Amino acid sequence: MGVSKPYIIIDDFNYRFCVHALSLGDDLLTKVSTAEGHVLNVDEPKTVGWLGRAPNPVEMFLTALATCFIITLKLHAKRLGLVIDYVEVSSEGSFDIRGFIMPEKFTSGFKSLSLKANINTRVNCEKLLKLLNKVFNGWIVGSTVSRAIPISIDIRAKCLDVDGNPKELTINEVISKSR
Repeated sequence: MGVSKPYIIIDDFNYRFCVHALSLGDDLLTKVSTAEGHVLNVDEPKTVGWLGRAPNPVEMFLTALATCFIITLKLHAKRLGLVIDYVEVSSEGSFDIRGFIMPEKFTSGFKSLSLKANINTRVNCEKLLKLLNKVFNGWIVGSTVSRAIPISIDIRAKCLDVDGNPKELTINEVISKSR
């Protein structure tokens, strides 16, 4: 079976996505095409001796985690008639570079992952907690990743208490769906 061009296939409730990546010659710059027609570039950073013309694969991975959280939060909020005024997320991962350089001697891959979020909403805090529960049980990227490595979650939210007064909510937990 050969390399596929990008596509999205929707069959009832089963969604299948494919992106296409191409790199020519000895240059690390890689062009990624999506089924929606978007084109992204991926490269390696100047800090490790390359040209740094685009995000590297690790940054793209962390970007997928952060943006999947935001989009899942906002989509579920919209479906429930809730308004999220502001959401800001950072995602962080650490790994031992020796696993990449010498995989025969060291384990490759992330050792830890974390996601931090600041959320402002005029939604009741109890509704926000239910919404976040829906997010953490449904976000595709986070759910997939948390099967392999736990994700530390730190959320600071400004929401409303039962009387409609501003309240600050803090959530610190680890999400793990290991089998």
